[in-house]
Amino acid sequence: MFEATSKYHVEYQDSPYYFLWSVIVDRIRRDGLRHVLEIGCGTGQLAAYLLEQGIDSYVGIDFSAKAVDYARRMAPGGRFLVDDARASNIYTEEEHDVLVCTEVLEHITEDLDVVVRFRPGTRCIFSVPSYDSASHVRFFSDPGAVTARYSPYFDRLDVVQLRILSTGAPGINTIFLADGERNDVAVRL
Repeated sequence: MFEATSKYHVEYQDSPYYFLWSVIVDRIRRDGLRHVLEIGCGTGQLAAYLLEQGIDSYVGIDFSAKAVDYARRMAPGGRFLVDDARASNIYTEEEHDVLVCTEVLEHITEDLDVVVRFRPGTRCIFSVPSYDSASHVRFFSDPGAVTARYSPYFDRLDVVQLRILSTGAPGINTIFLADGERNDVAVRL
């Protein structure tokens, strides 16, 4: 997965996810959010982008020790931890005013158990794909499907459709970007 020539080892501006990340960075900057917690930080490309844009603090977690090691080199100003999003205490232990979770939830069977762990009152920006892949346990057909699954856990959940070139499936793919404030729903519905 993390071979030297893969999309995971390029500078953030050369990644097929650059457009998605630019939208996220723009929202964070526009709204004056300064402390980022990223769930599923991968190799640190988004972290490098956010830090370059001047956020005050960044903490990222990923289940892959190899990815975290690479992230530490790609974005030395951030703090990276090997952790499991399904069981971590990071949500309450780390100061953050925005939680970012891109292209993670579709890989986790217990995605709603992860979402429930997001701290209530926190701005959350996350993305999920429209296409199937060998590592996906789910994907979404349209923004309404994303809203139907996740809106019980968020206030003012806004879902937009973004077209991105060549991420997981050949050609142009659709990614759904969701943005809302975690509410106090504490149990899976």
